[in-house]
Amino acid sequence: MRSRRDFLKIAMAMGMSFSVPQCFSSDQPVNSTELAGKHTQEAVSILYRSINGSPEQNLKKVIDLMGGIERIIGQNDVVLIKPNVQWWNQGAPNLAALKEFVDLIMERPGSFKGEVVLAENCHRGASPWTSTGSGWAHDFERNSDIKDILNLNELSRMLKDKYRERFSTCHLVDVSAGNRRVYGPADGSGYVYCDGSNGVPLIKCENEMSGLSHRATIMTYPIIKTDKGTVIDFKNGIWEKGSYTGQPFRYVNFAALNHHSTYCGMTSAIKNYMGISDLSGGPNPDKGGRLAKDYYNFHSFPFNEWSPGPSPGMLGKEIGTFMKTIRRADLNITTAEWVGLSSRIDPPVAQTRAVLASTDPLALDYHAAKYILFPNSNLQIHSPDNPKGPLYPILAKCEELGVGTLDESKVEVKSYDFKKKALQKYHELIISVPTQWGSNPKAILKYMILRYWRI
Repeated sequence: MRSRRDFLKIAMAMGMSFSVPQCFSSDQPVNSTELAGKHTQEAVSILYRSINGSPEQNLKKVIDLMGGIERIIGQNDVVLIKPNVQWWNQGAPNLAALKEFVDLIMERPGSFKGEVVLAENCHRGASPWTSTGSGWAHDFERNSDIKDILNLNELSRMLKDKYRERFSTCHLVDVSAGNRRVYGPADGSGYVYCDGSNGVPLIKCENEMSGLSHRATIMTYPIIKTDKGTVIDFKNGIWEKGSYTGQPFRYVNFAALNHHSTYCGMTSAIKNYMGISDLSGGPNPDKGGRLAKDYYNFHSFPFNEWSPGPSPGMLGKEIGTFMKTIRRADLNITTAEWVGLSSRIDPPVAQTRAVLASTDPLALDYHAAKYILFPNSNLQIHSPDNPKGPLYPILAKCEELGVGTLDESKVEVKSYDFKKKALQKYHELIISVPTQWGSNPKAILKYMILRYWRI
């Protein structure tokens, strides 16, 4: 762990002539009276949290607070867990927490006769499991917490050896990287494009602009086949012998909490939906970025490659549309064992030791940003209350579609602290811990630039 003094030494070594004001240190938490919201109305959402335990302890406690895994997952359910694996370290969910969740399902009271599937599109080409640019093949330096397990491939193999045909890993691949476009489960595995062709409905989202600034995107979703031979239509459910079976299908959104960018702000539950959609055409709307006809993909629609697009908050609008028309997660889980303050893979980082869960993805993301990420980063791009920042309009546009709430007075928080061995009170919800700076001058300089970024 590096202190503020260590940071100053590095800054001096880089020839920096400016001073670092006292407010720079994230050891000084944001004023709790400004942050801690109190539940004052009849709750429309409940957020569950556990802190200061191991990743496994925190995950299990959150599920216990919800009434146990048998209240969430049924005996015969097919459960698709969607982690974000585009990155490693803090850029991916904690591996020990993910393993614990799978174990809880498989060993649920009353037995489990269904299947668990890990499915993710990390947009790393035709064979993402071989990509050292993703969390599948790149070794974790932090955030695994399982002996001899260093990446998602190794965790997948461990779970496969343990649970055999009841467990599958399905890699979703963009059509432009070699996957097929299909029109329904009868066509086999692939991506369905909701562009109104071949009997598929047109489901689109427009960006509220006109002329050259106008853009529209369509919903896309996968159809996959598990190792057991089960065909999963992500929108409509389990398919067998020419019809939908009605077997319960559960979708669990299993996210990390992390810095993303100046044009997006934060990665967590809402943005994790990007790893379901097909991003064929690339991120730049001026160099492709199209899926079918003149419809943009889920990245080129809201953004101009790595910068804001013409209309703020469109990531929230398109994902809100997806949740309303395709499928909304039955449960959202965010692991925040480690939080990256300005990078998805490198320090500076904060070990916040938390797991959060809710059926309301907006309440979850708002809380995670306000009470965990922002108090440690002190970056305005991470504030969910800053109307000039990138995060607020994303959450607000999603809320307009009725898929969750940002009103803290309507959210009940149940948070357990392993240090206290008790539930927390509202004024105790902020997590602010010492920053671990690392030793990379460029990474620290990047944080400093973001710290004093004027929005």
